[in-house]
Amino acid sequence: VVVNWFGGWHHGQPDKAEGFCYVNDCVLAIRQLRNYFHRILYIDIDLHHGNGVETAFYQSSTVLTYSIHKHQSGFFPGTGGLDSRGEGKGLGYSVNIPLRDGATDTTLLRVIEGTLDKVVERFKPEAIVCQCGADGLSGDPHQAFNYTPKGMSEVVSKVVSYNKPTLAGRGRVQSS
Repeated sequence: VVVNWFGGWHHGQPDKAEGFCYVNDCVLAIRQLRNYFHRILYIDIDLHHGNGVETAFYQSSTVLTYSIHKHQSGFFPGTGGLDSRGEGKGLGYSVNIPLRDGATDTTLLRVIEGTLDKVVERFKPEAIVCQCGADGLSGDPHQAFNYTPKGMSEVVSKVVSYNKPTLAGRGRVQSS
């Protein structure tokens, strides 16, 4: 397990900055990992959908993007609906689980427990990149989700339990 405390710039696009993200370190890490691993699972539990990572691998069957995020009209980046599933060879390799305001540790862990094992079993990743954005924590200026450090650490423990090479990033912390 490798932790990048300054990672998680998951909105950056190939041709422009987006969402305060100029360089998408998640995409760069996955591209580098592809030199060593054929199938990579990207897990994103940030409040915001990791649109830059999904865009980069939307037509790929060797990188599966799995994102749990807030999805409501007018909320940035406005992507990551249930119908966003990939295209071409990548159809079915984008898994989006949009949530509304008020999600708690219980919500997060139920979603993880109900879906992630199936994703891992079917996709059979050789490595995992996990983006753990802090903006879903209770008390964040967005005041949308109510995760706690304990709940997020349980997700990371679950990810580590798959016993795959894992890179984790913390996401951007924004003060008000």
